[in-house]
Amino acid sequence: PKRVAILGMHLESNAFSPVCRAEAFRAHCYLAGEEILADARTENFRQPAEIPGFVREMDRLGVAWQPVPIVVTAAEPSGPCDQTFLDATLREMRRRLAEAMPVDGVYFSAHGGMTATGSEDPDGDLLAMVRGVVGPTVPFVATLDLHANISERMVEAADVLIGYRTNPHVDQKERAAEAARV
Repeated sequence: PKRVAILGMHLESNAFSPVCRAEAFRAHCYLAGEEILADARTENFRQPAEIPGFVREMDRLGVAWQPVPIVVTAAEPSGPCDQTFLDATLREMRRRLAEAMPVDGVYFSAHGGMTATGSEDPDGDLLAMVRGVVGPTVPFVATLDLHANISERMVEAADVLIGYRTNPHVDQKERAAEAARV
């Protein structure tokens, strides 16, 4: 079976809001390893809708695949992500992904509108970290909010970026299913 890594980090940042700290992510959604799959296969999941949408479409397609869940975290819209939490999340994702290697593909669910207290391109940092671990030839697809701030770094890291098409956002599962088909 094809081994597909699954990761995600969602935060829509507003510069006029207070800093979004680790507690906000952990209270809303912080899942690692098999917790991601267990949650994705429930009716009332905690994580962003894209992860269950991706997992369910891969299962529906009948593809011989093995999900490799890494880390998925999300917070409600807030201020810039605390750099200490972002750095810790990057390290944890990198460690888990490196330990899971080799993988045949990567799916990353991101908002794409995150800012941080230290990094000017935290979403680019996340996607570049993934590419750095898996290498240049592993297929890598990411989904993003329709008003994501897409940086050159994000474009260089991922093979395919798929944005939501609707506002309000009612098509996250469909975009994740599209990512699975890609």
